[in-house]
Amino acid sequence: MANSLFQLASALVLQGDSVQARPLYEQSLAVATELGHWRLIASCLQGLAVVLTAQAQSLAAAHLWGAAETLLQNSATILPRVLRARAERAQARARTKLGEPVFAQALAEGRTMTAQQALASQPAYLSTPSSPTAPTRPAASPAGLTTREVEVLRLVAQGLTDAQVAERLVISHRTVTTHLSSIYNKLGSNSRVAAARFAAEHQLI
Repeated sequence: MANSLFQLASALVLQGDSVQARPLYEQSLAVATELGHWRLIASCLQGLAVVLTAQAQSLAAAHLWGAAETLLQNSATILPRVLRARAERAQARARTKLGEPVFAQALAEGRTMTAQQALASQPAYLSTPSSPTAPTRPAASPAGLTTREVEVLRLVAQGLTDAQVAERLVISHRTVTTHLSSIYNKLGSNSRVAAARFAAEHQLI
């Protein structure tokens, strides 16, 4: 049953229907976890990562890919060949959207997680499918950030360095540093990865 659910979800992904595929992957994952079928668990995590990328949740997807890699213990991917190509493209999109430093950090974090931990790391994404073509608009001032701070946070979350942010916004490097200090203070963190996670959760990237 778990394998049938996985195959059906994968077929829907190939048809571009990530909304319907998502709960099927989750159901398959639940059964596979109960059975302790680690290869199918890894496949479901990879499939869900493709779905989450389509739903603009790249950070959560990177965690799932990392957790799947740990389960596979560096063995070859076990996704069906056609879906494998889709997964590779999805991972490339997530890497581009998040920026290489943030994506690499999120992937590394995922490798330290169990499947359950990876799923729980982004509590907002499970069982709350959203349309990839009509994302919910972020709040005007999440966490009390100013308009300029949101602009800085968005660029940092995309992987730009402080110097690149300064150049893009035509402001000084010191001004970027000041904005980042204010952003970190409002978010209660001094980590670029945590800031990127906040940006992703609030759909700022």
